[in-house]
Amino acid sequence: LFIASEVMFFFAFFWAFFHASVPFLSNVATVPWPPEGITPFNPWNIPFLNTLILLTSGATVTVAHHAIRHGDNAMCARWLAYTVVLGLIFSGFQAYEYHHAAFGLKDGIYPSAFYLATGFHGFHVIVGTTFLLVCYFRAAKGHFLAEKHIGFEAAAWYWHFVDVVWLFLFVSIYWWGKGNATNLI
Repeated sequence: LFIASEVMFFFAFFWAFFHASVPFLSNVATVPWPPEGITPFNPWNIPFLNTLILLTSGATVTVAHHAIRHGDNAMCARWLAYTVVLGLIFSGFQAYEYHHAAFGLKDGIYPSAFYLATGFHGFHVIVGTTFLLVCYFRAAKGHFLAEKHIGFEAAAWYWHFVDVVWLFLFVSIYWWGKGNATNLI
């Protein structure tokens, strides 16, 4: 239920973005997209690297899950450590991207939608990384059993949710938002 409510938050962000950028959805989108004066990020630089990082982290948390299902807390902890490091690297690249953005929050609808959606996602990455760090310490102390590890499973589901949301962000905000929308309409 919690993840379903989070999906609704992100659905609202995507709706706002597409409402502003797709001409037939509103009269707001009669201006070119992205708006003049806005230089969006190249989706094939840091955003694509962050996509690879999150997809890899989804794989590492899955390996950790398989380890715990076989009762191997040590291996689970090792793969959770990799996942946490990947989450921190993602957050670092996101901060770097924000610092070097050619636009600010007050520069119009594009930056507002960009920072709201990616910032909310970034917050979820930090929360997910924290959850997984707690799971790392629990696994390192042998707290999980092969048949009882609901806390870990909740954190893993949350992390996979963060991965999937990022894929939608990458396609809509970074790729579509760079102006590729006009090629499809």
